[in-house]
Amino acid sequence: MRRTTHNSPDSIPSLIRWSSWGFAIIVTLAVLAPRSLAVDGSSQWLTNARFLGDRFVAWQSPYGSTDLEKCPHRSPPGTATIGVVQGIGPQTRALYKLFSVTGDARYKQAADRYAVFVLSTLHDPPTPLTNKIEIEGKTVDTNSSAWVYGKSLSPCYEWFVANNPREDLLDLKAHAIYRWLQRHRRDDSYFGVGYPNSGFADAQFSCDLGEVGTGLVGFHKATGHPGALNDAFGLAEYFLTEHQPGTAKGVWSSKLGTWLVGPWPGGGAEHFTGQQYDKVGWGWSCYVVGEFLLELRKLTDDENLRRRIDDRCVRAFQWCLDECQFEDGAHGMFGRDDKWVGQTAAAILLYVKLKEMDLLPADIETTYRPKISQSWRWMLANTGPDTFPADGYIKVTGSTTTKPPENLMWMMSWTVEALLAGGPEFAATPADS
Repeated sequence: MRRTTHNSPDSIPSLIRWSSWGFAIIVTLAVLAPRSLAVDGSSQWLTNARFLGDRFVAWQSPYGSTDLEKCPHRSPPGTATIGVVQGIGPQTRALYKLFSVTGDARYKQAADRYAVFVLSTLHDPPTPLTNKIEIEGKTVDTNSSAWVYGKSLSPCYEWFVANNPREDLLDLKAHAIYRWLQRHRRDDSYFGVGYPNSGFADAQFSCDLGEVGTGLVGFHKATGHPGALNDAFGLAEYFLTEHQPGTAKGVWSSKLGTWLVGPWPGGGAEHFTGQQYDKVGWGWSCYVVGEFLLELRKLTDDENLRRRIDDRCVRAFQWCLDECQFEDGAHGMFGRDDKWVGQTAAAILLYVKLKEMDLLPADIETTYRPKISQSWRWMLANTGPDTFPADGYIKVTGSTTTKPPENLMWMMSWTVEALLAGGPEFAATPADS
């Protein structure tokens, strides 16, 4: 059960192994040493990233959750218990990345507490499988849905052990969570999300299952667990297979050029007004699913699988620009609906990942670089202490909502990551600044 190898999500060489304390110390130094910056610490992108990261630190309770009084983006107790976890996973990774760049210990300390809090709140699924149970006459979430297991395995567990290589306190819980995840296995989408939708037993939303995929890949990276990697490949087929109405064997839409929100008809979920799950794509899935598949791509030598992943992820990136980008560079959620800082950040993150992996064909890079550079400039201009819009949202059509509040923190976390990733990528190029 003890992890035998572990690669840092960003910077630890894959050859470092946990065979002795000497190697563990090397790993610790590799994680904790701040990356050198190509620009000085007063760069606007870093200033803006710290502004948002400082919020995550200030909003934390002494026991690791988002504070009920200090944090404006937490649902009241008893209304969305599982939602408390929803925004914390992304915050954890954003804070660890801020620590890596700045060396500011406050960010690591907050990230450590968030990660431990998340893993401590999860439970095994009840029998029969359900996402809600009665306790003393109250209906509460079970904290055992598949997506929350995914989020807990990565970023929370993966990034915690990368930044605390000598600490094994979460290993048992992570392995238990992986076993609990198996209760959500299905014949069609490989895993279900763990809650129903519009009369269907499981919603099978693409964004939630993308989180499951990232969790599996992160757990495998942290532990070398072969079953997790096999599960990740099995789940990937759901995202690579064309959707057929009336089934949930695939969720890709060639017609749209991205992933559907879900395979079943219905609406009314987070941020929705009149949109239908099986008719639309959204920026959430473009990045969440894209990140999962691109990280999985690094773990296979199967050229056919790689080509299929490349095709889906590049086309999803194009969809973000073609369908969601406003003239000023801002991005909407389902299209050009309302301007979201976090959805703009998601498109930038997907671009940077594709660029780093050298997966963008030359003609697409030439066509889309000016467009994504415009998105970068808009995001940079709208993430300062005096310019960040309330909730990271600017109403245009009003066809998206700002509920639930935890998702607003999630998108702020993406924004921190996009500022850190985009600074070196765009700021060094005068035409992009």
